[in-house]
Amino acid sequence: MIKLLIGTLSLLLSVSTILNAQSNAVVPIPTQAQLDWQNAEMVAVFHYDLHVFDGLKYNQAQNRITPVPDYNIFNPEKLDTDQWIKSIKDAGFKMAILTATHETGFALYQSDVNPYSLKAVKWRDGKGDIVRDFVNSCRKYGIKPGIYIGIRWNSFYGVYDFKVNGDDAFAENRQKHYNRVCEGMVEELMSRYGDLAMVWFDGGAHGPEKGGADILPIVNKYQKNIIFYHNTQRADIRWGGSESGTVPYPSWGTFPFPYSHSTNQEVIFKNNFQLLKEGDPDGEYYMPAMSDAPLRGYNGRHEWFWEPDDEAGIYPLENLMKMYCNSVGHNTSLIMGLTPNADGLLPEPDVKRLKEWGDEINRRFSTPLASTSGAGKVFNIKLAKGQKVNQIVLMEDIAKGERVRKFGLEGKTKEGWQTIFEGSCIGHKFIHSFDSQVYSKLRLKVLESKGEAQIQSMEAFHVE
Repeated sequence: MIKLLIGTLSLLLSVSTILNAQSNAVVPIPTQAQLDWQNAEMVAVFHYDLHVFDGLKYNQAQNRITPVPDYNIFNPEKLDTDQWIKSIKDAGFKMAILTATHETGFALYQSDVNPYSLKAVKWRDGKGDIVRDFVNSCRKYGIKPGIYIGIRWNSFYGVYDFKVNGDDAFAENRQKHYNRVCEGMVEELMSRYGDLAMVWFDGGAHGPEKGGADILPIVNKYQKNIIFYHNTQRADIRWGGSESGTVPYPSWGTFPFPYSHSTNQEVIFKNNFQLLKEGDPDGEYYMPAMSDAPLRGYNGRHEWFWEPDDEAGIYPLENLMKMYCNSVGHNTSLIMGLTPNADGLLPEPDVKRLKEWGDEINRRFSTPLASTSGAGKVFNIKLAKGQKVNQIVLMEDIAKGERVRKFGLEGKTKEGWQTIFEGSCIGHKFIHSFDSQVYSKLRLKVLESKGEAQIQSMEAFHVE
């Protein structure tokens, strides 16, 4: 009888544990790779390709259809990936991505399947491997490395929007060959360089169901904990709907589909990419947005690749801070496009601006006046003797999912409690800036949530 009672009790406890786990799983939960992605907040993508060396203005439409006449123009005599990565480390970035291949089809590593690679050039006697240099530099400076693979466009192979032109046997055979090359490159890049934080397929990657390369199983085989972005089968993050480096508020970290914008475009592209920008608070897939922009995107420029005499395109510090607050501060990670020059170095004006940016982020957000955290519905901060406040930063513990659905921020003045802001999404981080006001207390009230709200931090700042 005692054994029977013990067995019954154990069964009830097991059932209770399962039910409690199910009841706590009220929202989609991010993978470790997705947590790493959002915790990184600032991500650099280094664009490098043959046309950096031609001395001409980058023309995307022409570059997609025009092979480079002489690939031996590639000659970065001072190449120093340590300099690239130290520059972003000093600015506070935690992740970096390199264009291993882009629209020319030229591969920046020692490929055995793609003859159009660093094996073909005179630079470093055909033995250079910039992907390896880049990954080694990332590890040296504690930056998580990622790789960008462009297979949608390839002017060398004559591939446009994933496809070889034509519908005859010649085109069919060329397409099969190109798909094998793509799969081979993915295997090389996923297997040779250790653990990677992200793989980014330029414009997506058609799967075999659309006549394209079958790349997802290869990534899954070699990289178990990676951000995969993206094809018609899977996306771990989504594009934020513009290349402005910002998203509107709110931008939820959840989405209704397991893919981003590679399929079902009549829904996803509707209303100027509204779904990509805002996400879906009831979406069953955890898929946070990214905000991307080139550092040289100011004053009418939008330069993903280096061009001579284009320093006027570097964003001013004030613009970069607004971008940060409207990307990282709107629950997305910010991808900043950086442009090494023909010498193989990140230009000094760019390096200087990155350092200024990192210093300003630290100045504004490293020393809160006060903070709190915990689980529940109401969170209070007491400010000694009353202090000026003009910024509040909220973070959920997104390891437990985005739970908050509606909240209010209030501050106590001599006249009593006043509303500062009413919002919906907090997610990884929400930054609210406002006119300076003296408060003795601050209060966060969670008005609606799915399960108990888990607030990782509520911080108050005053920034001159």
